[in-house]
Amino acid sequence: MKFQEIRSATAIVTFGEVRFLVDPWLGDKGSIPPIPGSPNPELRCPVSDLPLPLAEILNVDAVIATHLHFDHFDERAMEVIPRDMPIFVQDAIDGETLRAKGFTDIRILKYAGVEFKGVQLIKTDCLHGQPGNIGLLYETVNMRKSACGVVMRHPAEAKTLYLAGDTIWCDYVKAAIDTFAPDVIVVNAAEATIVGFGRIIMGLEDVQAVLDHAPRAVVIASHMDNVGHEKLWRRDLRSYIRDHHLETRLLVPEDGEVCRF
Repeated sequence: MKFQEIRSATAIVTFGEVRFLVDPWLGDKGSIPPIPGSPNPELRCPVSDLPLPLAEILNVDAVIATHLHFDHFDERAMEVIPRDMPIFVQDAIDGETLRAKGFTDIRILKYAGVEFKGVQLIKTDCLHGQPGNIGLLYETVNMRKSACGVVMRHPAEAKTLYLAGDTIWCDYVKAAIDTFAPDVIVVNAAEATIVGFGRIIMGLEDVQAVLDHAPRAVVIASHMDNVGHEKLWRRDLRSYIRDHHLETRLLVPEDGEVCRF
């Protein structure tokens, strides 16, 4: 198993020798204007350039789109991903959105699992914001509130991988850990925050909750250092790792870096 951080939530996962491009945000550095309600009101994103040539990023067997927010599947991705590329989506609504863009091989993730080249892909739920006001938040910005995570299993892989997706710590994440006992957990940990609505993905306390609930797992912090509404940066998380001696439990890869298991 290999997890290669590309940029923000975008990654390439090699599992059972099958390469998946996860949440392709492929636009140019600074192409997105500052996000309203952001704690960084002047910051354009993505903050960094892509670390690899586009052709290398697109050299995959399939794409996984946990949802279609701008920083997970952008207009550049719509333009450059081959129309016949298999794309796994959370539900039929996202599937129809991509079909309308001309993509022809849309596959729906399921809680019971779907198989691709021997890899079992199992859908998990996310809570992409604070309970109570999550619906109002996304109505305000005209975006869907739903997102998903994915568990990966393969007979040739000794370890189970859990991509938690855009979520805070919640019963959905706890249930996924309890059900699948993942050995490697990827969390989106930038503590992206909208003023008045709170964080919409994991911050430090959420990451610690994952570590506590999955004491045998290695946790990878992704979705970092590139979104304008970020509150938790890699430097902060690395300082926390040093202070709490978590070097073998919590990994914070740079853009382009590969984690092997």
